Amino acid sequence: MPSWPECQLTDLVDDRGITYGIVQPGQPQADGVPILRVNNFRSGGLELDDVMRVAPGVAARFKRSTLRGGEVLITLVGSTGQVAVAPPGLSGWNVARAVGVVPVRDRDSARWVAWCLQAPSARAYLDARLNTTVQSTLNLRDLASLSIPMPPAAERDAIASVLGVLDDKIDSNRRLVGLLQKAMEAMFSARFVNFLGVEEFGESEIGLIPSGWRPGALTDLGRFVNGKAFTKHANGRGRPVLRIRELNDGVDKATPQSDTEAGDDFVARFDDILFAWSGSLGVHRWSGDESLINQHIFKVIPRGWPYWFVFAWINAHMATFRQIARDKATTMGHIQRRHLDEARVPLPTAEAIDLADKIIGPIDAQRAALIRESWTLGSVRDALLPKLVSGRIRIPDAEDPAEAIEPAAEAISAAS
Repeated sequence: MPSWPECQLTDLVDDRGITYGIVQPGQPQADGVPILRVNNFRSGGLELDDVMRVAPGVAARFKRSTLRGGEVLITLVGSTGQVAVAPPGLSGWNVARAVGVVPVRDRDSARWVAWCLQAPSARAYLDARLNTTVQSTLNLRDLASLSIPMPPAAERDAIASVLGVLDDKIDSNRRLVGLLQKAMEAMFSARFVNFLGVEEFGESEIGLIPSGWRPGALTDLGRFVNGKAFTKHANGRGRPVLRIRELNDGVDKATPQSDTEAGDDFVARFDDILFAWSGSLGVHRWSGDESLINQHIFKVIPRGWPYWFVFAWINAHMATFRQIARDKATTMGHIQRRHLDEARVPLPTAEAIDLADKIIGPIDAQRAALIRESWTLGSVRDALLPKLVSGRIRIPDAEDPAEAIEPAAEAISAAS
């Protein structure tokens, strides 16, 4: 294995230094300066659908953390160690206190630094120094002292030719999935009728609905099966246990595991519908490995309706459910099963839903295929990354960077 020179992370940044962002953002401002928070980090990239904006005067007090594009970003509080590189389009944005900004002096090296921060050796170093008194918090001083391997530029370029191809494809898939989701949302509306070209309506207990349709509730669309307290039997072995945290941030090293046996109703598999009904309410299509479903999460099992249709109707009622949860006089707001019965839905005829599924179904299938492909590519990337960054395996010469991925992956098997 080559012995590459190392330097501390602090030696690679510009005169802004490593810093964190806005401590007290105040009330959101619709026309304010957008800021990145921990919730915007997803699997080596950024999701920008839910972005908070703050008053320009507040953002102006944190000039050091104002983004120019090309900075390495890392989460410092809660779900620590998530990394992304700020794209040029985020110039002028800022970040929250829980996000660290690493303004790498040589922007061409930003991706290299980001990959090094994601390597197991770096994660172990930072995890060992976390302050966990209240919640996990990463100290900037410890981050700045992290050693970064610096192989010759040619070696870094060769590694980037492989990891960059994988990251770019994953990012491309992420953006395409977002477009497909918006397309499906545009086709689906609260009444879902303009898309189907419905012209005749009739009165019902839930108001006007298309002729031939019937009034129903969310519980007519599927079974809502509550998870079990699997965390009580977590022993670090077996399948991950999905809590609300995992639905929002994904499975990581802090996720409990259990080898407890569980019936199919309590197991989450790829693309299952999971509905967090307590605390941070939300509806999700699961995109990870087979996992156990903890309490406070429903697995929604459709009663013959397309998955996209069931998901869309739950999502259509989420604003109401969240308001109900906020109105609860408890420490953790939630909804009750009766609220699912009270959430009304016009149920289409078989002909109408078949017509819609012929159009929306293939879009939903393509969305799922892209997510699954990204999951596979991410696994390849995560396996390659530590061995490439450490120099344990080398990149063979190849005219097309993508051609180097297969031999590099084969080298992992040989080196393991």
